[in-house]
Amino acid sequence: MTTVGAPFVVVSAGTYHLPFDRLSEWMQRWHDDHPEVRLLVQHGPSRPVEGAENVALLPYSELLALCAEADVVVLQGGAGGVMDMRSLKVIPIVVPRVPGDGEVVDDHQLVFTAEMAKLGLIRRAATFEELDSLLASSLQPAPHVQPHAGEIATPGVQRVADLLSRPVRKLPWRYRLRRLIRSALGIAASRVTRTARSRGPGATVP
Repeated sequence: MTTVGAPFVVVSAGTYHLPFDRLSEWMQRWHDDHPEVRLLVQHGPSRPVEGAENVALLPYSELLALCAEADVVVLQGGAGGVMDMRSLKVIPIVVPRVPGDGEVVDDHQLVFTAEMAKLGLIRRAATFEELDSLLASSLQPAPHVQPHAGEIATPGVQRVADLLSRPVRKLPWRYRLRRLIRSALGIAASRVTRTARSRGPGATVP
């Protein structure tokens, strides 16, 4: 039974048309061991989690408001949800969908979440054990550490802070994914410059 003042976890399987029952099953296993936690699940076509507050689909603004309020946010590995959390300055736990079991048609979520985890924009859980560990550490009271003058108190470094401060544009996910990865890795401009220099004056860069 959820207690008053209990930790609040929001889970979203996104709005993708294919079910993500593996995420529901993992959250069911976790919630069975932590019934005191308030758990809200936007499950879409996936199965609900028994004992949680289940909704098939929430209005966009309402979901964002709940994510901003939550102690922990757990998402599928889509670019749209990750960028929404970036706009809220929330670092979510992300479980990528994997191809081969009806979750998604290719491995783009595996590739995308691996890159975002390297940058510190998400915490990636590829197994139930990783998800369980990340939830446990996220719900533990964090010790108060006074940062030194001029330091950023966010794990990750200046690059993460710069990315979080940039405005988010609402573009189709393929373009958002491409722009975010190029911006994060800083490779687009330097690659063109290096190619042009290596070919000499007057060379054409494809």
